[in-house]
Amino acid sequence: MANVLLTNANYIKSITNISDNVTEKYIFPAINEAQEIDLKGIIGETLLNHLKDLVQDGSINDSGNTIYKDLVQKSQFFLAYDVVSKLSVTLSFKIDNAGVYHSNDENMYYASKDEVLMMQEYYENKRDFFRLEVVNFCLNNRTLLPELDACQCRKIRANMYSSESCGVVLGGARGKQIKNNCCDYHG
Repeated sequence: MANVLLTNANYIKSITNISDNVTEKYIFPAINEAQEIDLKGIIGETLLNHLKDLVQDGSINDSGNTIYKDLVQKSQFFLAYDVVSKLSVTLSFKIDNAGVYHSNDENMYYASKDEVLMMQEYYENKRDFFRLEVVNFCLNNRTLLPELDACQCRKIRANMYSSESCGVVLGGARGKQIKNNCCDYHG
């Protein structure tokens, strides 16, 4: 499958405070990561692939795909703030042959590492709000989105149980066998 992005740099620049001078060299990888890791972690691999197929062939605008178009629209703010949280660090520190560095200009004040991480957390909190919006949209329209419940053996499943994005395990079945009608999956 071709690399299909569900949002674009111009949209992200239009709704966030990212400067128009930020090059797409930094934005595109952040969009890809936000989509392929974070959005996939919410809606699952099957639904994400279906959305990308609909966008790629242009059928997302067909009248029978309104629910999928609405999901892409609902995901825009989530993706935008996820991208900005990723760019907070990426744009502050560069990696070169000499290693990781922080550029300096006599006419600019650069944020400290702590300030950069504080800004990243600020945008992550915004992203988490919109994560919950995406989760609630999917739950409210579960019957219209069969890919949420499709057997996804060896694929990332939809995660409709939490909108929290912290690295701490917040519960759930661990070490228990899960039987699925279409496949045997042991989690």
